Amino acid sequence: MKKGQGESHVGSGMPEEARSGGFKVVAATLFGGIEVARYPTLEQAEWKAKQLAAEAERSPRGYVQYLVKPVDPRKKRS
Repeated sequence: MKKGQGESHVGSGMPEEARSGGFKVVAATLFGGIEVARYPTLEQAEWKAKQLAAEAERSPRGYVQYLVKPVDPRKKRS
C-alpha cells in the first residue's frame, strides 16, 4: 500500500467534491453512532469498515459494528 492510501479523513487534503458527498464509516454503539472516517468512494469506506470490524473482534471495546452510510452533500450558502 502506498503512503497515505486508505488514510483519507476530512480535512486531510481530500478534494472539495469528496467532502460534499461520499461515504462515512460509523461505529454503532449502544448509545448511538460515532463517525469514524469519511471516504469519497463506497469501496474505500467498505474496506475500512471491514478492517475495523476485524480489529474489534480481536479486542472488543463496546462497539457493536461498523456501518457505511452515504454523506448528504452540503447545501451551498447564498
